Amino acid sequence: MKKINRNTEKRQRVRVLETGELGTVTDQQLILRQGRLHVYRQVRLDKKPHLDRWFWDDQLGGTRERCRVTIENEDGQTLIFNLEMDYEKENLRMDVSGKPGNLKEHNGLHALMANDFVDGISQHHPM
Repeated sequence: MKKINRNTEKRQRVRVLETGELGTVTDQQLILRQGRLHVYRQVRLDKKPHLDRWFWDDQLGGTRERCRVTIENEDGQTLIFNLEMDYEKENLRMDVSGKPGNLKEHNGLHALMANDFVDGISQHHPM
């Protein structure tokens, strides 16, 4: 069961997961849904400030999102990409590390795939 965060304060910045829109929580209610207690939040969207919409807690996310991508070859060479997207600042940050630590020593298919991965990201999110 998902833990309910009852301590969410008003004025917290959130992102609507379905559309990617940003907004501010203006109110919240605890409501029984399918036999379980869920949080229902009123959000004032940035692009439509005259409209307040209500969302279930599982429809909202934070304004920052992180992920890790690991590419490994059969010889044990590993490239690790740590990505962080800040939706407020519209900024994508990427840190690359690997084994061996000198990234210039990597070659082969995993290095080629890593290059394509970085090219694909940079086309959608210039860094």
